[in-house]
Amino acid sequence: MPLSAGTRLGHYDVTALLGEGGMGQVWQATDTQLNRQVASRTEGSAMKIAVVLLALVLAASSTAAQQIRDTSFRFENRSPAFPEATGPLVCIDEAHNNFHTADGRYWAFAELLREDGYRVEGFGGTFDPEGLLDCNILVSANPGEVGMDDAYPHPSAFTRDDISELVRWVRGGRSLLLIVDHTPVPGAAADLGAVLGIHMLDGSARGGPGGSPDVFRLENGTLTPHPILAGRAESERVTRVATFGGTAFHTSVDFQPLMVFGPGSTARTELSFNLPEVALNQNPRFEIAGWLHGAARKLGQGRLVILGEAAMCTAQRSGREQRPMGMNHPEAAQNAQFCLNVVHWLSGLLDD
Repeated sequence: MPLSAGTRLGHYDVTALLGEGGMGQVWQATDTQLNRQVASRTEGSAMKIAVVLLALVLAASSTAAQQIRDTSFRFENRSPAFPEATGPLVCIDEAHNNFHTADGRYWAFAELLREDGYRVEGFGGTFDPEGLLDCNILVSANPGEVGMDDAYPHPSAFTRDDISELVRWVRGGRSLLLIVDHTPVPGAAADLGAVLGIHMLDGSARGGPGGSPDVFRLENGTLTPHPILAGRAESERVTRVATFGGTAFHTSVDFQPLMVFGPGSTARTELSFNLPEVALNQNPRFEIAGWLHGAARKLGQGRLVILGEAAMCTAQRSGREQRPMGMNHPEAAQNAQFCLNVVHWLSGLLDD
């Protein structure tokens, strides 16, 4: 299948030829679902098409980045939980091909916690008693996404030992924040999720036809009462949270829901990733009203929160227009407090 500017591949719009050589041609394209730039490579006489995410800014002719951290974002925290650098240690997983890391797309989240008195470090170790010894809270955001082919199947980001040791660690009194976005991440986290009591849709979910972001509200029941929403004081109360497309899941009865998809919410699995000739409207679709987008539970002596979208706790600029995405979005004024409250609950500052 030859490529040219204007060709449509599933939900990718081919825009320009970046270069060619003995391995084939490399084309610039736009992922119309996620508003990010990708590269499309054609290989050999069969012109096999492989779509891969660009890891860095494209040629000088294109100033658009897929998603970059917004270092200008600031949250006014009038009541830090701990004196500076004296709080629990939050380890942000970087050992499982995570798309969001402490110095990368989760920089704003890491700074939010540091300004609240937490200690925050990137975690590149192994999930075993020695590796996790100093961590009080582990954050694993979009494990398995970096380097994984979007096409199905999506192998686990975690080994058997990873899963066993991590669950044992949480049961022993530590806390886990697991953040699982759209495909391929639910597939990469499926085995870990299963033993924690979470069944995730390996696809893409949206809260309605209105476009990004989806806003979950206490007033209409898509946010549900929980100490995380109440905060430590009325000034920390959260009544709305904006999210930017992710996944949906069911949980075991051990969980308390935080975010629930309302009427009109839909999801799809991405057949077009495997069959580029399939139009976007031919992907399998699901009605997901009542499915969850966030939930919390106690596990043994420890605590666990699962969130079905990662950008809600970031501050990024996305696409050619550098649109705000995350805590810096106009619709997300309470997101930073929500993300702080999640960590407050995980560290025991909030209780049922």
